Amino acid sequence: MQNRTTNGANGKYDVAVAGGGPAGAALATFLQRRGHRCIVLEARQFPRYHIGESLIPNTYGVLDRLGLLPKLRRSDYPVKYSVRFVSPSGEESQPFYFFETIEGERSQTWQVERGSFDEMCLENARESGVEVRQNHPVEKVVFDNGRAVGVVARDADGQAVEIGARVVVDASGRTSLIGRQLGLTSRVPGLDKAAIWSYFRGGKRLEGIDEGETTVFMLPRRGWFWYIPLPDDVVSVGIVADPDYLFDESPDFNAVFPREVARCAPLSARLAPAQQIAPIRGLRRLAYRNVRVAGDGWLMVGDAAAFLDPIYSSGLFLALAGAELAAECVHDALAADECSEARLGAYSGRLFAGVEVIRRLIHAFYNPQFSFREFVDRFPEQKPALIDCLVGDVIDRDMSGLLDCLAKVTPPPPPL
Repeated sequence: MQNRTTNGANGKYDVAVAGGGPAGAALATFLQRRGHRCIVLEARQFPRYHIGESLIPNTYGVLDRLGLLPKLRRSDYPVKYSVRFVSPSGEESQPFYFFETIEGERSQTWQVERGSFDEMCLENARESGVEVRQNHPVEKVVFDNGRAVGVVARDADGQAVEIGARVVVDASGRTSLIGRQLGLTSRVPGLDKAAIWSYFRGGKRLEGIDEGETTVFMLPRRGWFWYIPLPDDVVSVGIVADPDYLFDESPDFNAVFPREVARCAPLSARLAPAQQIAPIRGLRRLAYRNVRVAGDGWLMVGDAAAFLDPIYSSGLFLALAGAELAAECVHDALAADECSEARLGAYSGRLFAGVEVIRRLIHAFYNPQFSFREFVDRFPEQKPALIDCLVGDVIDRDMSGLLDCLAKVTPPPPPL
């Protein structure tokens, strides 16, 4: 499709997207293909580093509709068929294979290197006709009588550029541009976790279809490590736990991470032949949310709206699925020439009903009294629904049976 965007720094666009990650790129792609003039303003030059490498199977449909599946099939990303949990003593659960509830290719997914994956998504947007400007950080959203009417960005030369748009989309990730500008961002009750991670080459992998699985190593105090195989014999390894525990002896990521790896014997055995090849990175607080995700002339997608916890690798799925749902609302609003909060935010009910199911399962996971094995033994009829959560099949689904059973073994968290 030919690029229909207006030329010039101050050209009027239908949609201006702050952030070129998967959520922003996907939303712009869907809207440009519907005939709307879209511009994506990305703060950095791709490829750039990003954490969050594990896809879950329900991203398949969105990736298919974006036209990205052929590129993924040709990639060297490890194919992921399952997730497995390992107890502190080293006892391994049976893998939760996605093909137990999904037939065909949709039951598999990929462990992606985010630099190349995000660049793939952004280039796909450009190929669809979206105007993409990298090295253009958005500094603020411009409001007129409470309605978003554009953004102010810095171009590659550091000059301020104001860009008008009928709709502004915040896809800025953890920066949460609009959330911080309007004071909407807050903590998520009951989810106060930190994360520290790095990368290794030469770590042990399983064989056959288990080679690309996500392995979760449980810790005695209900923290956990992820172990995610990536291309070029690299594994992503990270710990998520309470900050009070992680930083009880030192606030230094470089001191805490090797200490915790050494304490986790099953993980240490996997990493015995490996060499650390990247710096140790971390986040002292993972979870946050915004009390509103839309307003007149604006909306948020992906991590700009909220982030809960990486335990079920749902971040990329929720970003892509939310972007597709939001794109439909933006299209309807533009077609009706009524870009109100009610129209632009209509997607949020469907999306966050699914997010709430994942949030309930996250809280169950962190309850010391909860066990996946015991839960499935007690409620075997809920195993398919549990796998559905692990694959991301939670939007427009009635999960009341699973949630009722969870409530019988672990108290529900306070409502958001």
